[in-house]
Amino acid sequence: MELTLTPTWALELDAASPTARLAATELQTHLALLGAPTLAVVAAAPEARLALRHGPAGDGFLRAPDERGLVLQGDGPRGLLYAVYDLLEALGCRWPTPKPAEATIPHYERVTLPSVAVADRPAFAVRGLIIGHDHFLAEAEAWIVWAARNRLNTIFVHTTIREPALGACHLARWRVRRRTLLPLLHERGLRLELGGHHLRDLLPRRLFHTAPELFRHDGTRRTPDYNLCVSNAHALARLQQTGTAFFRAYPEAAVYHLWPDDVRAGGWCHCPACAALSPADQAMTAANALAAALVTMRPEARLAALAYHDTATPTARVVPHPALNLLFAPRTRSYAVGLGDPANAMVAAQLEANVKAFGVVGDLPRAPQPTLAVCEYYLDGMLFKSSPPPLTHVIAADLALYHATGIGAAHVLLTGDRPFIHAPLNAYLFARLAWAPSSDVAALVADYTGARPALAHAYAALEAAWQPALARDPAWVPPLRPGARDPVTAPPADILDTIGEPRLTLERRLEAMRAAEAHLVVGRAAWATVLAAEPTDAPLAAAGAEWALSAALLDFLRLRQQLYVLDARAAPRAALATALAEAQTALDELLTWAERHVPAQAHAGHWLLRTLFQLQLDHLADRHLLRPWARLGLRVRRAGALARLLPWLLR
Repeated sequence: MELTLTPTWALELDAASPTARLAATELQTHLALLGAPTLAVVAAAPEARLALRHGPAGDGFLRAPDERGLVLQGDGPRGLLYAVYDLLEALGCRWPTPKPAEATIPHYERVTLPSVAVADRPAFAVRGLIIGHDHFLAEAEAWIVWAARNRLNTIFVHTTIREPALGACHLARWRVRRRTLLPLLHERGLRLELGGHHLRDLLPRRLFHTAPELFRHDGTRRTPDYNLCVSNAHALARLQQTGTAFFRAYPEAAVYHLWPDDVRAGGWCHCPACAALSPADQAMTAANALAAALVTMRPEARLAALAYHDTATPTARVVPHPALNLLFAPRTRSYAVGLGDPANAMVAAQLEANVKAFGVVGDLPRAPQPTLAVCEYYLDGMLFKSSPPPLTHVIAADLALYHATGIGAAHVLLTGDRPFIHAPLNAYLFARLAWAPSSDVAALVADYTGARPALAHAYAALEAAWQPALARDPAWVPPLRPGARDPVTAPPADILDTIGEPRLTLERRLEAMRAAEAHLVVGRAAWATVLAAEPTDAPLAAAGAEWALSAALLDFLRLRQQLYVLDARAAPRAALATALAEAQTALDELLTWAERHVPAQAHAGHWLLRTLFQLQLDHLADRHLLRPWARLGLRVRRAGALARLLPWLLR
């Protein structure tokens, strides 16, 4: 049959599902934008038609021509919606970012439907976007629409009630936003997951004054600083009571996240009854108590047990409750290579151990289980210093490995100190590769760049330039400085802050970073060519500004690394002063970028992240270059700057 659309065609839909109705609306709207007639939506078409049908549940779909036109059949209503988007993609549509102006919608003189049959279903049963900051919660409508169009099926709102909320959304703001967002999720058939590091909130710290035995023992005394005493039956009973209240207050979630405190080590109990339990055992004990409470009121819901930092390596001592999902979060890994690379062998072994602990055993490949989830950091603006680098090959390799290991749920954390003015390449890559890890990465990059080969080369150059900064040993983390109160003497350090590494590692990293500068030269030239050819394209200018920030950040990291190396060499004071001035100039350029591109509501968080860089430079100036009176003045200035930021962070 001829599949060119004419006014006699119709969209045939006989379904009450809001997701199926949305599928018909999306198809009708986009076909008209492509150049087809506006097709009526009818229950039974008398002539040629696009038939929209679905079964009870599932994301898989079938597209097939027949004697009356074309049939789109979804396993469930959401599968039908994905079938519609797949058809529109076959006709040239793309949604690489959440901004409507950045969509690709071609226009044709006439629209002819593809005649090749297609059947498809996702590699991962759960494919989730974690909204991890109020900046992104404010933009959630656009992210939800984008997620559905790119076949993600879960939105996970990562929440906190603590201040400042640097890497999560305020739970109170979710309570306000859910009135608007839940209908949008329901219309698209998207799942919701909710929560974060809330374990401490379930045992209010004020109880310490009357019942200190509920709280952890730090080896010397009881303290209310972190978590709880998991061997205390009354503490677990209190968790269950307040956990039940949480579940009742947020009935919209399919999976709840009530994780332990976000500390690398030292947050667990050392009383005689708990001393034999590892951090993973203690975390699992608390999670089991909460899961037991959950199933009594919502047997269909699940609770996530977080494998992260010191809970990443499980033992066989505490068996997970049947209502627990695994959530594996490998934040300390190397992002220079995929998780299956030997450089990440320690993290891959932790993943294997967790999969085994949750009852999935046997030889690879394994059938993916939706109760086994990973949280990846490809969009983490905190980890990547406000600018997530392109990770094309890493994301593809990771998702292939996770799928083969038995992971059935893949999430990506969207957080940071500021909203992105152009959504990172990694967002589009993750969404597409979570559906099909074997997809052609080069084709996905071409979609994102609007089929501009020069830009594809620019992103490849930026990815290569980032490699030396990302390469790391997952076993090494910046040293903890317990009790350090002076941020100049002991500046905060995260995973990509390399001060304190062995001298040989510092030297080799600096050499590699200097060699990688050549990639940035290539990338900047490519951008200059593209922007000169399209000077009025606003989305392109925004993408260029994000790329320029990432390149400028690498310049700073290289100059900071040079300073670290000179410090390790005990270099002369003059050499240190010159290197410090160069690093300061590079940091000032980052601040200049921020003045142009960071919105007012994000200033405090962004300036805090950049203040951490400043403190790292101050630390070396304080040690080697400043006289006593100047050292005191430096501390006064930094304390004043942090005090001015605090009210904004607590808003």
